[in-house]
Amino acid sequence: MGSLLQAGDIFAPLPPVNWLCEALDMAPGAPILFAGYGFSGKTVSAQDLALSVAVGAPAWGRFPVRQGRVLHVDYEQGSHLTRLRYQRLARARGIDPRALDERLVLAPLPSWYLDSDSGDVLARLCEGFDLVIVDSFRAACPHTDENASDSRIPLDRLGRMSEKTGVAPVVVHHARKPARDAQGGARMSVRGSGALYDACGSVLVFAAEKGEPTTVAHEKARISGRPHADFQLWIEDVEIDGDPAAGLRVSCLNGPGPTRVPDRFTQLKGRVLELVKADGTFTGGVNLLRSRLGAKREDVGAAVADLERSGAIRREGSYHRPTFVYQGTDSDSQCA
Repeated sequence: MGSLLQAGDIFAPLPPVNWLCEALDMAPGAPILFAGYGFSGKTVSAQDLALSVAVGAPAWGRFPVRQGRVLHVDYEQGSHLTRLRYQRLARARGIDPRALDERLVLAPLPSWYLDSDSGDVLARLCEGFDLVIVDSFRAACPHTDENASDSRIPLDRLGRMSEKTGVAPVVVHHARKPARDAQGGARMSVRGSGALYDACGSVLVFAAEKGEPTTVAHEKARISGRPHADFQLWIEDVEIDGDPAAGLRVSCLNGPGPTRVPDRFTQLKGRVLELVKADGTFTGGVNLLRSRLGAKREDVGAAVADLERSGAIRREGSYHRPTFVYQGTDSDSQCA
């Protein structure tokens, strides 16, 4: 039997949440799920998050994180590919590997699994770490039927381990390619039983088409109850000393920008701006803009967020019925 809390304990003042990344509801407790189908950028984004935590820099150039130690448990990629990606990501950021000593630790292809008795070894390994990445759920839990309701048991174990050690667990998981206009939104693309979604505290779903930015939908934020708006990541090779692929960069398009922005996204921002400019004010939310422009909701949302941030438009009105006001600033040129 676990510990029992009396009324005095229940109503005692609570300590502040030990956020790892408050904007994305990442903290010790129930696991954080990074779900996406193949080549959607979920694993490389998790590795870039690991470097951000290790050096104390904003994740993907935008989201502040708490600096700490990171353990990456890799069941899927293998030592060579995982190390190569860390090297390329660090080169693109200009990180001296010596700055990562004792801050970034890799456990490649361990012989123990999360859904077996030996899975408890992870709890011992996580002592003194602030973030642990498990890639991937399917490979880490080979004895588990992900379509069964008891598939959440390994995730629940991670949650209890997190409560004990203070580490925030990120689990990379596969997803189906989301169907257009599917009921339930991006959360329904998470592969397996709905119990997997239920067991997690924060859920981010990654989706991308070839040559396009990765759209990240923050589908669940159990602690704060406030999921972040959809955002986009741009993953690109970085030339260093004449080698066109020596570095690798993951940048948030809705924050400090990447070295280049896809023309299609830039053109969409221009179309949104022209629509707002034509009316002076545009009453209606992203869904109305999407229907007028014939574009994807997540793309229009990202374009609106960029235009608001640059000062080209201003949001007024209520949450359910916003009004976008044209500002007529110099930032219009960014959408040309």
